[in-house]
Amino acid sequence: MKKSVFLFMVLTFTIFIYAFSNVITIEKARTFKDLTPVTVEGVVTLEPGPFDINLFFIQDDTAGLNVYSGNMDFSKFDIERNDLIRVTGYLWKHKMNLELVLDKDNEKHSIEILEKNYKEIEPINIKTVDINEEKYEGILAHTEGKVIKAMGQEILIDDGTGEGILWIRENTKIDPMNFKEGIDVEVTGVMAQYLTKREIQPRSIEDLKTEDIFPPEIEFYSIDNNILSILFNEEIIDNFKLNKTIRDNKNNIKNYKLINNKILKIEYENLPVDSKLMLRFVQDMNENKANILSIDISEKNIKKHNILFDESHSQTAGNSDWTITGGYSDFADLAKKMGLNVKNEKIHIKKDILDLFGIFIIPEPNGPFFADEIEALLEWVKDGGNLFIIADHGGADRNGNGWDAVRVFNEFTENFGFLFEGDDLEEEPLKNVYKHEITENIQNIGVWNGSSINILKKDIEVLISDTNKKPYLISTVYGKGKVIAIGDSSPFDDGTGATGNILHDGWSWGDDAILAENILKYFLK
Repeated sequence: MKKSVFLFMVLTFTIFIYAFSNVITIEKARTFKDLTPVTVEGVVTLEPGPFDINLFFIQDDTAGLNVYSGNMDFSKFDIERNDLIRVTGYLWKHKMNLELVLDKDNEKHSIEILEKNYKEIEPINIKTVDINEEKYEGILAHTEGKVIKAMGQEILIDDGTGEGILWIRENTKIDPMNFKEGIDVEVTGVMAQYLTKREIQPRSIEDLKTEDIFPPEIEFYSIDNNILSILFNEEIIDNFKLNKTIRDNKNNIKNYKLINNKILKIEYENLPVDSKLMLRFVQDMNENKANILSIDISEKNIKKHNILFDESHSQTAGNSDWTITGGYSDFADLAKKMGLNVKNEKIHIKKDILDLFGIFIIPEPNGPFFADEIEALLEWVKDGGNLFIIADHGGADRNGNGWDAVRVFNEFTENFGFLFEGDDLEEEPLKNVYKHEITENIQNIGVWNGSSINILKKDIEVLISDTNKKPYLISTVYGKGKVIAIGDSSPFDDGTGATGNILHDGWSWGDDAILAENILKYFLK
């Protein structure tokens, strides 16, 4: 009996040693070369989701590491912040940032949750200059300093020791507009690298504390019948009084309503397009006060003239740059020349925001829409919004999160009566261009790796198709709104983008730019 117990203990110990003999510290793993297979254990400091569903961060007592997959959805593993997990994969430096990579087709790669809610990792305190140190890459850190320069998602901060980069990941829904030069900021975030730049990246708005010393500003305004809607750059306090803090030079304001503390809707008896509105003593949540804000109300800001480009769903993923300052800058410039008011949006899509615009353009997303965003979008189109959907070929998953534009759009385009096939068309020029006001003066339109469209409703109009009559550009209606969809982002790509991105100028080819203009004219009718 004693011999059996002894053998059992030896066997158990042997299995235990074998199971854990290949587990190494993260610090040691970081010294290995690319493609080296490793198994590490660590506590989750950033769960899948806030940055993307295919990446998260872990940390042990020695170092931290970014875990990534090009074909796995980590959100399905029930991985939460503070969990202790074991991960097996291989090491790879992507854009000079070290990652532990997992491939779902490799049976040796695995994730095991060892203990739920094991412990909370406390961030280490660093100076702003330390953000530039390689030894901190992958760990959770905390620093504070003054905003020296705000350049969109990239914010330079300095505590006197030297500048470091605070980078705002778009999926966190943190608005970079909150960072203005001169304010103090305190940030907790994971340390990462992109090419030659090292950065601290906050996981959510809760990771940030900022000093707000600036008064609120008017960011945008829109006219719809007798309603004037004003979008502020930050949340404001409702301390308005008609004909006192809200006044116009014709004294015909009827009522007002503040929505989500960011949109002020003013109802007029009869809204004149040549009057001036004055707002006095507008205060933000920190009671910073703008003594006077004014708007010269103009007919050019009627809702149908306002166009919104979506930049909230990974439009800059990988090698892409489908933004109005990147590959879609010529498209935006065209809209401005046509008298449209162009705005881009990098925060969570809401119906209240969409209601300020007559046209919404979604250039090739690589991140999914949330359920409430889809609901807001469908309701907005049904109420009369004009939507332009720009997809790409199947498998164009530029950030490896399992979501290409085909999958993103197919989550809701069935409501409009079509789905993207996810195939790969390539033809220049496309063979079949059918008569329609959108295709007027159109002869040469190209598709450079794009998806065809599966028609589910009889009333959908096919405007352009390839040699095999696979639909490529379509038009339909949904409620009071119009929907146009195309299977490729290349025709509207002007070839400009962030440093290192390799884009191609489809805008200057054939009649691609004319097609964009015709679509906008069709929406404006």
